[in-house]
Amino acid sequence: MNIICDEVKSKMLLLMLPIAVLFAGCSNDPYRPGEAAEQTFFSSFSTPPTKLDPSSSYYSHEGRIIDQIYEPLFTYHYLKRPYEIIPNTAVSLPVPVYYDKDGNILSEKDPAPDSVAKAVYTIELKKGIMYQNHPCFALNKDGNPKYANVKLKDIKKYNYPSEFEFQGTREVKAHDYALQMRRLADPRLASPILSIISQYISGLTELNKAYIDMLAAERERRKIAAGAYYNQERDEKNNPIRLDYFAPEFKGVEVLGDYQLKVTLKRKYPQIIYWMCMHFFAAVPQEAIDFYNQPAMSEKQFSLNRCPVGSGPYFLDKFKPHEVIILKRNPNYHADFYPTEGAPDDIEKGLLIDAGKRMPFIDKQVYRMEKEAIPGWNKFLQGYVDVSGIANDVFDQAIQISAGDGAMLSPKMQNQGIRLITGIDPTLWYTGFNMLDKVVGGYSVKNQKLRQAISIVMDYNEFLDIFLNGRGVLAQGPLPPGIFGYRTGEKGTNPYVDKWDARSKRHVRQSVEKARALMVEAGYPSGRDKDGQPLTLDYDHSAGMDPSFRSRFDWTRGRLDLIGIKLNDKGTDLSRFRQKRKQGNWQLSSGGWLADYPDPENFMFLFYGPNGKVETGGPNMVNYINPEYDKLFKQMESMANSEQRQKIIDEMMEIVQRDAPAIWQYYPVSYVLCHKWYKNVKPHAMTYNTMKYHKIDADMRVKSQKEWNKPIYWPIGVLVGLLLLGLLPVIIVNKE
Repeated sequence: MNIICDEVKSKMLLLMLPIAVLFAGCSNDPYRPGEAAEQTFFSSFSTPPTKLDPSSSYYSHEGRIIDQIYEPLFTYHYLKRPYEIIPNTAVSLPVPVYYDKDGNILSEKDPAPDSVAKAVYTIELKKGIMYQNHPCFALNKDGNPKYANVKLKDIKKYNYPSEFEFQGTREVKAHDYALQMRRLADPRLASPILSIISQYISGLTELNKAYIDMLAAERERRKIAAGAYYNQERDEKNNPIRLDYFAPEFKGVEVLGDYQLKVTLKRKYPQIIYWMCMHFFAAVPQEAIDFYNQPAMSEKQFSLNRCPVGSGPYFLDKFKPHEVIILKRNPNYHADFYPTEGAPDDIEKGLLIDAGKRMPFIDKQVYRMEKEAIPGWNKFLQGYVDVSGIANDVFDQAIQISAGDGAMLSPKMQNQGIRLITGIDPTLWYTGFNMLDKVVGGYSVKNQKLRQAISIVMDYNEFLDIFLNGRGVLAQGPLPPGIFGYRTGEKGTNPYVDKWDARSKRHVRQSVEKARALMVEAGYPSGRDKDGQPLTLDYDHSAGMDPSFRSRFDWTRGRLDLIGIKLNDKGTDLSRFRQKRKQGNWQLSSGGWLADYPDPENFMFLFYGPNGKVETGGPNMVNYINPEYDKLFKQMESMANSEQRQKIIDEMMEIVQRDAPAIWQYYPVSYVLCHKWYKNVKPHAMTYNTMKYHKIDADMRVKSQKEWNKPIYWPIGVLVGLLLLGLLPVIIVNKE
């Protein structure tokens, strides 16, 4: 009898085990218990960051991390529009002092550019700003670095600098800002802004040359010492060259004291303040450079590109670029308070409820890799992600378009309390022609007509309808809406490619027949050259496994096929892609430019000759050079906004539209969805350092997640019934 009872118990336990597992796993919450109740922000990313060094990174997906860790001297007011620059770590905004060629101070506040031979900015820093905790600041009792000359075995157990046993900090000084500005001239870092700002900051070009010479001398010394065994790449990986950044003289940036520095420009350039709002001009400590400049750190892949060191509101706690990125609140962050004023309607929108409160509000940010859009979208609908864009596949689930009201949230979204935030981004998307290429480049009339024909047939109104649900405005040139100089309506039409449709009040492409006629004039009737061979072009990209790329590429190929042009797919990895652009080894390639600052100079310089990518490493990706355009650019760049500046911009637009160094695609319209518990959200196009303003109502999030993710128990009830039926024979035998 006892044996039978034990058998019943045993079988019941075995059969009930799956039920217990099912009950335990009935929650689909992807986070640890209680995590949703904390001040933690949950989001996702699709493109792995590769460069987090503030000297080198110019990509927006990397800026979203960097700008929260590093602090430049100035920043933008979070709420005010038009955008307003305010002090960040500086005490106040500096007033430039202008000098003429004889060294005399010019009395005018806004002197003519050609009268200025030198402009001097003296900047005072705030005291008491501390770096994040980091092992590079840890000291021995004798005051020397704790982790100097470490061996790999000493740090092998650490996965991130935040795990090191000993940490330290120190105050940010003027020297740190001067150091970072000097680092922009280090040729090894390949700073993407060097070619631009070296045109303005005194002595920066010479400093770059001095560093090149210093590196060459050290490499020659090592080569002689090593003899036949010298391998530069291997040697510098195992024993990186340490540049003494302050060895060469550099009058462009001078340290006047612990909290004061002077920046000298060789001519008038008021946009320098905009540049100083960017992470390129943030403070970087020498201790971090020395810490990472050790062979053991290279072995562990610890570097400023993966482990930044700053004084901003957050620090990087975990960096797995293909899995998860976690930022945590910097416990040493200085006093910083939510703004007390903003745009006229900000009170009504609830954006000033936290006025005057200390920031940041959010303690931790968790970003998980989502390779596909649908899983991320489902997590957003379940409340497990706090903010989301809208993928093309789910657009109809979220948005309803009506003729009178435009885009509106679907009833389901509204019932969940989700908010829709829209706006035209100050961003240009374009497909560039490599002007150095012998086929698509060049400046003859035939070259122009070929590029114009290709531009016409690439109908981006159709592209927007097919791939982006109309979320964009057909581009007419480099300048997007919201930037001074942009022309609306018929006045803003690119006459070589588009026409203005008064009925629909939008720009439309000219006909395919027009494009075919231009192909004949260009010497490619029906897409064939003088020998009767089809014109075949290469399209370079680094889209990788992006599932949306193939359909977009097929669309591009189909459009070009309308005028007889064949298109080759020349995809490669990001590093190789960057190298091909740097070398000018490509024909067609797409790119985008998000405004660094709200000034037309920031877009028009994309086609300024001295900014050519191959020649100087600058942002002129297409290597376009037009002396007439360049001359007008020099006149326009440092002018205040005025009718005269507008006139010059109009002339520049006509030139670049005629030469067609790029296919002007579109200016994107952003659609962002926020859950009701995600507070203080206002789009800001000029900086990514906005997370410190945001706040999470964690109680509301937890409550909503429970309501939206109630377990469904009836399948388990059915299973329990079936399992009990399976026990009946055993129970009957036991009773007998």
